[in-house]
Amino acid sequence: MVNTSRYSSLNIVLIQTREALLSHFRPMLNDIGITDQQWRIIRLLAEHGIMDFQDLAKQACILRPSLTGILTRLEKLNYVVRLKPSNDHRRVFLKLTNEGERLYENLCIAVDARYKTLEQRFTHEKLQQLGNLLKEFTDIAIDNNEE
Repeated sequence: MVNTSRYSSLNIVLIQTREALLSHFRPMLNDIGITDQQWRIIRLLAEHGIMDFQDLAKQACILRPSLTGILTRLEKLNYVVRLKPSNDHRRVFLKLTNEGERLYENLCIAVDARYKTLEQRFTHEKLQQLGNLLKEFTDIAIDNNEE
């Protein structure tokens, strides 16, 4: 029998790490009335411009049915707009509105300040190393899904 407890604890540590990281950012998101999932979407759209619904769901790690509801709320807040190409009604593209872009730019100032605080406590080098290790681990998981 294989002892998987040491590996399954990795899942718990990663979830706890995610929650610890978000504890630094959730209060500022709550102050402006958006969730971390909504922020993830806003950030991705700000970084990529226009995105296909499927790509956005995949990159944001949000299931498509959940993404539909989140986007509806972001549209009501006037942060996101859906674009439907005239030649393919099955596809949906998304982009930030001007108000969504302003929100992103304003919130980035606070987010960057919070990361600077984290760097002071954990060091830039350790954050860089952690990011590189997690990216490497993610790439392995992605490679296994493609086999």
